[in-house]
Amino acid sequence: MSDREFGEFDVEIVADAVRQPPLDDLRSAALFRRRRRAAGAGLAVVVALAGVALVPSVGDPDGGNWAAPDPSDPAIERGVSELFLLTDRVAVGVEVRDPCQISFTATEDAGRNWSDWRTAEYDGACTTTPDSEGFGVSDVRYSVLDERTYLVSVDGQAILSTDGGRTWRDVESAVIDVKAFPERARPVTCQNGCGAMKRPLAVEPGTGRVYRLADLAATHARDVVDRSDDGALWYVQASPEFGGAATVARSVDRGATWLTSQVPEGVTAIGLAAVSGREAYLLTEPHPAGTNGPPSGSSRLLHTTDAGRSWVDVDTDLPASSMMRPFTIGRDGALLVGEPFAGGATAYVWVSRDGGRHFTRSERSGTEGTVGVAPGLVWLGGRDVMNLPATAHVQVSADGETWSRLPLPR
Repeated sequence: MSDREFGEFDVEIVADAVRQPPLDDLRSAALFRRRRRAAGAGLAVVVALAGVALVPSVGDPDGGNWAAPDPSDPAIERGVSELFLLTDRVAVGVEVRDPCQISFTATEDAGRNWSDWRTAEYDGACTTTPDSEGFGVSDVRYSVLDERTYLVSVDGQAILSTDGGRTWRDVESAVIDVKAFPERARPVTCQNGCGAMKRPLAVEPGTGRVYRLADLAATHARDVVDRSDDGALWYVQASPEFGGAATVARSVDRGATWLTSQVPEGVTAIGLAAVSGREAYLLTEPHPAGTNGPPSGSSRLLHTTDAGRSWVDVDTDLPASSMMRPFTIGRDGALLVGEPFAGGATAYVWVSRDGGRHFTRSERSGTEGTVGVAPGLVWLGGRDVMNLPATAHVQVSADGETWSRLPLPR
């Protein structure tokens, strides 16, 4: 464990070598739930798929320009495919009508009012039908940077909106490359994958300027970026060697320099929750005993109080899982771990109030099988009456005990 400059990662090697999370099962479950009810009726894409490449199933085999659905069409029922909760009052909903039609809506008053849906406008081709060999489908990704700033990429070409989706620009002409983030800029966090973000980004409130750490290694779709209350940045990337130790990097000067360390081998990093520039928790799952089998026993929760130079196994009783579980630190230091699709359509939250040694299941559960986190918050998807979009909502909590309701757009 040594102090050194944050070196480059070869993300192509990582993509080929690192054990992949079992996302296929999650994707199948999500698609099943989407077919089970009217299109766009509720939260159909689980948090583990947040912003990652979407597998298209319909469309023009020759590709085509993106076009917004006609809002006057009475057959179109709008709804949230994925939710990005930013605070207990601010959220952005994303609708994936098909992989080449991605629309955004936002609320700043806890769901009482939502902005009009606005669809990403992309001039290039977006192909939704595979060729005879099953290839050729466009790689579409998206990220929500803040309540008004959205990033969408198609086959590596990215566009950015800083005005709530009204206008879109090529990302290379819109983003400012920097050696370190300006003091007023807010770094963008990502758990369970960074979507369209190729490098850590930050948004300056008020101006809407987007900054990018130009000298940092490219992020991967499954990376983790978190920030602590004292402004420290934490960045997790998997090992380029199969079964190797993940690398954790921490910066206390807005990304100018980094302290890097490695976590113990034999685990897959799932999520990181930062307390400060010196303290953080890393949620990991043990490698399966057999090829592609589920992990057994308990998860491994690692804790550092020396900026990652050393990691201590908390000896948690949190059951192991093959799901990509969202993870954050809530009010009064409570550790919150989301459990999606538990026992079918039910989701709930694991809560620890003793530093992760013991976890208990939340009394509140979600009926939609969806769960997610924002810094310091966890949410569960729900519906008062099945198949009625007007009753769709999420339940938001900072401690896993007290919950508030945030209605989704109708």
